[in-house]
Amino acid sequence: MLVTLSSVVVGAPSGTAGRPPAGHTKTQAEVNVLRAVARRWKAWRRLGLFDPRTHLLTNNTEGVCHGRGKPRPGNRYLRFVCVVRPHAHHGREGLWLRYRALAGGRSRISFLAYHRR
Repeated sequence: MLVTLSSVVVGAPSGTAGRPPAGHTKTQAEVNVLRAVARRWKAWRRLGLFDPRTHLLTNNTEGVCHGRGKPRPGNRYLRFVCVVRPHAHHGREGLWLRYRALAGGRSRISFLAYHRR
């Protein structure tokens, strides 16, 4: 008597290969933008966002991000448009940035414009 056994190999997806990043929340994007701007204080020192004595962001500097594109589960987005501005600002005044969520919790931030009063 001859019995043939066949095995089925089921492969689980490996890591994040082939999948797009899960995206970031609005809060996560705002925190990342403020950290990135603070790290590059020399580039933005003339815009009034930094204390010239301490090289830190001035008090009450705000970062606001708006998600762009199709939202992902959990109200997450892959792309944002963000503005960093002093507490006392007028209209669209501020440093406008493009934010892109990458895999592994990383991000890429690029300069769009700086609008004055």
